Amino acid sequence: MHEYIHPDPILPPLLEEAFATSTVFDSDGCSVPLDSNVSREEALLLNAAVRYLKPVTSIEIRLAKGVSALAILGAIKANGFGCHTVCDPFQLDYGNAGIEMVRRAGLDPWWNFQRKYVEEVVPSIDALQFAFVDASHLFDLTLVEFVLIDKKLDEGGVIGFHDMWMPALQKLLRFILENREYEIWKPPAFDSAVRESSLSVKNRVFKLIGQVPYVEKILAPEALVPWQGLNVPNLVLLRKIKHDNRDWQFFAKF
Repeated sequence: MHEYIHPDPILPPLLEEAFATSTVFDSDGCSVPLDSNVSREEALLLNAAVRYLKPVTSIEIRLAKGVSALAILGAIKANGFGCHTVCDPFQLDYGNAGIEMVRRAGLDPWWNFQRKYVEEVVPSIDALQFAFVDASHLFDLTLVEFVLIDKKLDEGGVIGFHDMWMPALQKLLRFILENREYEIWKPPAFDSAVRESSLSVKNRVFKLIGQVPYVEKILAPEALVPWQGLNVPNLVLLRKIKHDNRDWQFFAKF
C-alpha cells in the first residue's frame, strides 16, 4: 500500500473537484461521469514523479477524460517549465472531455495535444525525460509504444504504465525488466512513505526454489517469480538505467 503525504495541495483544483464529484466536463459543457481513470493516489504519484524529475519534454499516450494529464500538467506548471505532448486519436469518443478539462484548468500553455497515434508523433521528438502509457493495453501494441518511447527516453528518464492487473501488461513488465536496463522506481518523497511488507511464507518458498540449479530450464518465469511476489502497484514507474546495447543474439526469458 502506497501512502503519499504532502503538506500542500499539489493537484489542480479542477482535478480535485473531479475526484470529489466523480464527474468531468465535455466540450459542450455537459457533465460526464468519471470512470476508467487513474485513482487520486495514482494521480499524486504521477504529479510527484514529474515534480521530482522536472522533465523538459514528456509524453502521454491516451488522454480520455484528462485525469492523468491534469496531474502531470499541474506538476509541469509547478516546475515552471516543460512541454507535455499528449496523443489520442480517439478523443472525440470522449466528447473531447480531456481537452476541455485541460482548458478549464488553465493548463493549455503547458501542453501539445496531438489527435494522432504514437508512431506518428514520437519520431519527431528529439528527447524525452518522462512518459506515461495508458492506451490500448494489448501486449503487442503497448510493446510498440514502449520501444518507440525508449528510443527517445534519456538515461535516468522514467516511463509509467497503468492497469498492471492485466496479464498483458504484467508480461510486458517482465520483458522490460529482463531484457532492457530498467528498474522499478518511485520518487523519493513517495518512496519514503512506502511500508514494504516482509515476504510471505509462500514467496520465501518460491525464492528458495529459484536457487535450485537449472530450475529455470524446468519452470517458467511466472512459476519461479509469481506476480504477487513482485509487489508491483497498479501504476508502475520504470527508470531507464542506460541505453540499449544488447548483443544481437541476446534474449532473456520473461
